[in-house]
Amino acid sequence: MAEDKVESLAAAVNLLTLLASDSGKEEFFLPLTLSPSANESPTETRQKCLFFECTSTALQALSKMFLPSTPELLKVSALKSIAKKARRVSLTESQSSFSALFGYGISKTNETRLRTLFTESEKETRYAVVISVRLRCGESVAVCGLFEDGESGFGKASSGTSSFVAYPLAPSTTFLELQSTPEKETDEVKWLYCDDKGNARTEDMPYFKWKGKLRPHKISHQEKLFRGMRKVPDAVVKAEWWETSRPLAEERARQQRVADELSQKEIEKLRKACVIGRGAIDCVVRAIRPGVTPEALDALCHDYICDKNAYPSPLNYYCFPKSCCISVNEVICHGIPDCRPLEEGDIVNIDVTAFFGGYHGDLNETVFVGSSGDKSNSATEETASEEVADGVDSSKKEAFKLLKCAYECLAEGMSIVKPDTRYRDIGEKVSTVASKYDCSVVKTYCGHGIGKHFHCFPNVPHYKGNKAAGAMKPGHAFTIEPMINLGKEWRDELWPDGWTAVTKDGSLSAQYEHTMVCTTDGVDVLTKRNKNSPRVFPFTEFEDTGDDDKDEEEEEEADKENQVIAELEELVNQFNTTKL
Repeated sequence: MAEDKVESLAAAVNLLTLLASDSGKEEFFLPLTLSPSANESPTETRQKCLFFECTSTALQALSKMFLPSTPELLKVSALKSIAKKARRVSLTESQSSFSALFGYGISKTNETRLRTLFTESEKETRYAVVISVRLRCGESVAVCGLFEDGESGFGKASSGTSSFVAYPLAPSTTFLELQSTPEKETDEVKWLYCDDKGNARTEDMPYFKWKGKLRPHKISHQEKLFRGMRKVPDAVVKAEWWETSRPLAEERARQQRVADELSQKEIEKLRKACVIGRGAIDCVVRAIRPGVTPEALDALCHDYICDKNAYPSPLNYYCFPKSCCISVNEVICHGIPDCRPLEEGDIVNIDVTAFFGGYHGDLNETVFVGSSGDKSNSATEETASEEVADGVDSSKKEAFKLLKCAYECLAEGMSIVKPDTRYRDIGEKVSTVASKYDCSVVKTYCGHGIGKHFHCFPNVPHYKGNKAAGAMKPGHAFTIEPMINLGKEWRDELWPDGWTAVTKDGSLSAQYEHTMVCTTDGVDVLTKRNKNSPRVFPFTEFEDTGDDDKDEEEEEEADKENQVIAELEELVNQFNTTKL
């Protein structure tokens, strides 16, 4: 477990202990725990949950304000600060109100415990406290407790329900709001349109004959940082294009038509990069909700990868200005994260690559924005995807069909990976699936070799009748990433920014990608999903997440993390004997 997470949990536990041990806080917190707001409905006033959210750095600094040696005046000031930022929250029947607080597609265990907490807080004599901490890596962890009301609004911790730690979560939608916006710029961050393949910025939207409904929005430009991009810690080993924007070694490697055959040691190095990429995309997907901007999601991705001492490979790659690609609706690929808030019913693709230990790990996923896509949390059989689609508005069914098609295309392509399979044969499998759904396969972009280079031989086209060279051998590392358009039009065109590829007719497009290695008897998917990956459409609990074949290092790290969380939960449960 990361040191930041342990320290943050300990600080949150200390804060919860403080709220449960001292009197005299009624003037700060009583209005939040008991008094209904003017705009609250009768149902909402029954739920009394105090929700406090901050960064790990702020929480750890705040916890030091309550040391025995701290003057009483400073303690009071800190309490006022907490009360000012805390808010009274409640849940409605809709999934969206829950997701807005804790994230999209979180585990069944976390959802059940959190919903139970809110249900218990509906009782007349109880209220709940949730302290949510945004870690440096972008994920959130919450310490939660249930308390009995006292005569003045405070009492002792409830003995009926155990307090607990919930992880991993996403920051709330409120916490992800941009501090600087195009309408309200700061001195540090300006907002401009991207132009000329990332080489230029402009105040005005470039001219283009738009086909779909989507339009480019402005992107953040960090005035004091190199090329206006996000800061990468000095300790992180950077990709060769960090300053020059040119992957010279990769360009030389493309001239060769031979794929590297990685040794087991090299594969394990590649796996570490892929594990970081998987963690980053899971962190971002959890945060996808209506109202959240791709800019905010890109910041989460950047923070996660850098916190793992890795480099976000897309950053300054041929002048690409952001740390991941975020492609919405008709954008096929290479969408530049901007300030347009995501909307209910959008589909959004997150494409992440992490560079660590000299290797790149690449993957992407497309998810549905809104509560409908979160229904697969309750999926209990392989037909769950059809049930989800049947339960939503008919206008959204085409989007669900597209996502299901694209995901199945990836699965079918991977199903034939083994020694001596020709790379061109993947296109046959993918095209067959796409035709079944009346969808088309984009021919302009393809999968690629990967490892020490971001992109290298072999090329892996996804369409039928391609002329890709070469056959698979053990140790070949590559990606499969079919881009699927709704309808028969497969052609694309580029926006003026030189990166954003959109469908020629404005139809929706979706994509899924894994990095994998050909083995002696099949395939090893290095970017596979794990037990913490968000359960959102089209993924279900029945997907093979590969948990059974974790390596010893992963198992040991998971055991340590579970032990720390168990110890902290035990500490929180000591509130049952504590007076507020």
